[in-house]
Amino acid sequence: MVIELLREKNAEFFIQHSGNANFFYATKFRSSSTMFYLIGVDGTELLILPEMELGRAVRESKVKEIASFEKLGYEEKMKELGNPRKALAEILVDRLKEGRANKVLIPADFPAFLAFELQRNFEVEVVENPFLKLRAVKRADEIAKIKQNCSILLRVFEKFVNRLNLRKNLTCEFARNFIERELFFFGLIAEDTICSTGKLSADPHELGKGRVEDHLLVDVFPKNPSTGYYADFTRTILIRKNSEIEVMLKAVIEAQKKAISMLREGVNGRDVHNAVKDCLKSYGYETKGGEGFIHSTGHGIGLEVHEEPRIGDIDVELKSGMVVTIEPGLYYKKVGGVRVEDVVLIRKNDCEILTPYESFLGVM
Repeated sequence: MVIELLREKNAEFFIQHSGNANFFYATKFRSSSTMFYLIGVDGTELLILPEMELGRAVRESKVKEIASFEKLGYEEKMKELGNPRKALAEILVDRLKEGRANKVLIPADFPAFLAFELQRNFEVEVVENPFLKLRAVKRADEIAKIKQNCSILLRVFEKFVNRLNLRKNLTCEFARNFIERELFFFGLIAEDTICSTGKLSADPHELGKGRVEDHLLVDVFPKNPSTGYYADFTRTILIRKNSEIEVMLKAVIEAQKKAISMLREGVNGRDVHNAVKDCLKSYGYETKGGEGFIHSTGHGIGLEVHEEPRIGDIDVELKSGMVVTIEPGLYYKKVGGVRVEDVVLIRKNDCEILTPYESFLGVM
């Protein structure tokens, strides 16, 4: 896909910088250091990085040609320029000139300083990162890693639900700390876990605080640091009787079931999103004034918790191997919010729910 893009744009190189999921996906190498991955229109690849990372990169990276900044003249350029960023930029420019580059492609989040330096020497075009589309369809090993995370997450959530039946005066802080601590024990890192209650839960991203009222909205999206992959899961738990919240939750569960029943290769994500909206409307829930169903139906998940494809008000063809969330919700300031979310694998003729768990939960 990258080489096809280079040919289409009549460019010689695409440059991917480090510090993001696209770099790790392309190179299979993870580091906090500044690094560059160059792909040529002829299929050549070059990974440029600090000398201290060279040995590990040779062992771990899938890139065959690797060079260090130091061996490419970093110290000499530092003496000449006295600026580390300019020295790195000069090394990058030199490598591109050696490859007889006239035009290079960079992603939208490419460092601005380096982009300006490249523009002094080449024609530069900003493009949508081709690795985003590649990452949207998962390989078998990626699916296995996400499944493993989902399995651990459900085990921890089940333990949390069982604890709810034994605890009085539950707080959002206790719920968050319990879930994140248990996930850490099993090797997953969770941050900013949403454990929200009462009217504050009408804000979808409210973390939650204080004593749990009639319901608890729990949204957990942990990462496995050893693989880099995420899981994502949401349930709304009825703690005490609240007829408004209960009816909202039933509507959301029905909307989610409708959406999941549509998932298979070739389906338009916009149609799935519209089906969710129509289902919620059939229950009498309108979306206006920043209330109701105020976000998309779902998103891809993998090396980032939010990635391609986006399932909302845009056309997107679902493909076998995509792993997405389906997470309808309803939010009203005078009542609160509810949401139910599962991770789903798209297959040719159907789909597989990777977070199979009861949708309607109550500990009353």
